Order: sequence, then structure tokens, then C-alpha cells
Amino acid sequence: MPANNRPAKEPFGRVVLSEWPILAVLAGFAFGLTVILRNEVFQGAAILGMSILLAAGLRLFLPTRMAGTLAVRRRGVDVGIYTVLGSALVILGLLVQGIFSN
Repeated sequence: MPANNRPAKEPFGRVVLSEWPILAVLAGFAFGLTVILRNEVFQGAAILGMSILLAAGLRLFLPTRMAGTLAVRRRGVDVGIYTVLGSALVILGLLVQGIFSN
């Protein structure tokens, strides 16, 4: 039996596609890092926060089986942590930008 507890006959492409929630969050995260590398730190932080809020929404509305790698702890704990972290980054990115943009 494989170490990841998946059937051995399941194709690799199907395994990757079954993890679409975390791939969507990572795509947003990569976009946010790209914006940060273009010297738009606060906008990039806001995009990172929105991608984490996307993780919170996906974890809240998807069944645990479909949430894949986003399901680390119980649903309430995951959603709470993702929401607090994502909201803090969005607030940092959008509100603090006005203070330092002068």
C-alpha cells in the first residue's frame, strides 16, 4: 500500500486536480509575491491576505474530503485562523499604504 493512502492505480493528473483548492490559494499567493517583487509591497500584502481569505472561504464551504490540504484541523479552527491572518494582511496592505505613500 502506498504511503499516501491513495490507490496505486489513480493517475497522477487526477491526484493533482483533486488538490485544486490549495492550488488556487497558492496561485493567488504567487501573484501577491510577484506584486511585492515589483516594489508594491502593500498591494502585494493585500493580495496575499485575499488569497488566505479565499482559503478560509473554501475551507468553510467545501466538504472536508474535497478541501484536501486546506483541511489541517477542525473546520472552525481552520476558518478562524485563515480569517484572522487574511484580514490582518488585507488591513496591513490597504490601510497602512496610505500612511507610507506620502
